[in-house]
Amino acid sequence: MSEQTGPALDAEDLRRLREAAAGNDVEPEPGRRGGGLRLDGKGFEDIIFSHWGPNPNKRPAVRSPLADDAAKHRAELAAKLPGERLVIPAGAVRHRTWDTDFLFRTGTAFAHMTGLGRDLEADAALVIDPVVAADGSVGHRAAIFLEPAIDRTNPRFFSDSKHGEFWVGPRPLPADFHIMTGLEIRDMTEFEDALRAGAGPDGIRIRVLRGYDPRIDATVDRVREEVGLGDAAANRGVDAVLEQSSDECRIIKTPRELDEIRRAVAATERGFERVADVLPIARKVKRGERLLEATFTHSCRYEGNGIAFGTNAASGPRATILDYHANDHALRDGDLFLLDAGIELDSLYAADITRTMPVGGRFTPAQRRVYQAVLDASNAAIEAANKPGAVYSDMLHAALESTARSLADMGILPVSVEEALRPDGHQHYRWLYHGTGHHLGLDVHDAYRSRNELYADAPLRPGMAFTLEPGLYFDAADELVPPEYRGIGVRIEDDLIVGEDGVTRLVSTFARTPDEVEAWLAAHEPEDYLPSFLEHEAECA
Repeated sequence: MSEQTGPALDAEDLRRLREAAAGNDVEPEPGRRGGGLRLDGKGFEDIIFSHWGPNPNKRPAVRSPLADDAAKHRAELAAKLPGERLVIPAGAVRHRTWDTDFLFRTGTAFAHMTGLGRDLEADAALVIDPVVAADGSVGHRAAIFLEPAIDRTNPRFFSDSKHGEFWVGPRPLPADFHIMTGLEIRDMTEFEDALRAGAGPDGIRIRVLRGYDPRIDATVDRVREEVGLGDAAANRGVDAVLEQSSDECRIIKTPRELDEIRRAVAATERGFERVADVLPIARKVKRGERLLEATFTHSCRYEGNGIAFGTNAASGPRATILDYHANDHALRDGDLFLLDAGIELDSLYAADITRTMPVGGRFTPAQRRVYQAVLDASNAAIEAANKPGAVYSDMLHAALESTARSLADMGILPVSVEEALRPDGHQHYRWLYHGTGHHLGLDVHDAYRSRNELYADAPLRPGMAFTLEPGLYFDAADELVPPEYRGIGVRIEDDLIVGEDGVTRLVSTFARTPDEVEAWLAAHEPEDYLPSFLEHEAECA
């Protein structure tokens, strides 16, 4: 029946609608839904619980290589908030549609404080508790509260589609988690009592990292209110301090964490190499952007946990859109292709790289000039980072100043460079309207909620890892830009680490100059199997 429009409903219309709706609230019939089996036969019950041998799919538990680092992180966080109970949820599985969920990804702070990654700990929580030593000093202890795995010793192993071993495979048992982390492991049924112990206005204050698990948030809210610590609104600032503190613990990475970031960069570069292999084919299909996105995604799932963020695979004028994720257009010779992408390893450490390349293999003179302007800004920022006493924001200011000068040289900046650089100027922001970098780690935008004095205004220190990503974006409809530049978007993003010697160095070094990009593309040829992408071209949306 088609939709109809018409005049307002009169009394007779309303009567007919009520009659049509009669019976709509009848209780649904119990039983099968969607063709599912009704597993209630006695014969099934007699056979399902017995005669099971060891499960060959269960992985042996080994200590996490990041467990020792995690112990240091917990000590740092506890020292920031001494004498308090800190609740760090792993997160809950997010519903996607009907009976389908999104793939679970462990919460960042939980991973940082336990050394655990991937998808093993949904519905868990780390609790860091204060303890008083014999000498009167305040220390801490920690435990992970878990929903026990439902293995074949539990009658729900075949009936629980969220947690049962028949549905989701064998999961680590409490003893396994102890081996992996070295932490005390407790049952989630003890969680609420553990929160209450000693809590109150004259006792222990409770903070929770909110937004990861609604059930844990609600439990903490209820306990705090019942023991006299106030309701959720009264504790909003209390919990925000925990969020800020946990982020600040990630600003300086340990050597092992830096090695994970280097591994992520190397894996991301291999993903870019695979994209370059497929580029000649992507030029011939209707959704070349999507094919290149899929190629990179495949690389990430093969080598790690998945992509670290939504891939930006933008060609032509779409490269001027900062967060373009449709990735469903064809590629055209003569256009640029911008790929902003990164892998997330199984440890959840990430990389974030952007390269802008000519679809046909060669830059036009206008494209090369814009590209060089962005590269100049990147190099100016690296130079600023390595001056004595440099702070993080020096890189931003150096990149923006270089950009203003390049825009003036191209005849685009409508005012003088000096006027644009004044606090009341900033006309050049029209073409570079985002920050030029961010810290990098377990979150691709790591330590985001840290205070300015520890982030933007902080001196560069050994152990910092961050990106550098200047760009220039000339919208196709921008009448302040000469026609030859319109529709050109260029971003170059690299990952950098401050070494023990205090020197800020690139970790990602491939294909940075225009000549290097062209030579890099020329070195890639499609493999023999790639023409098979063309066989199903007519079926593509």
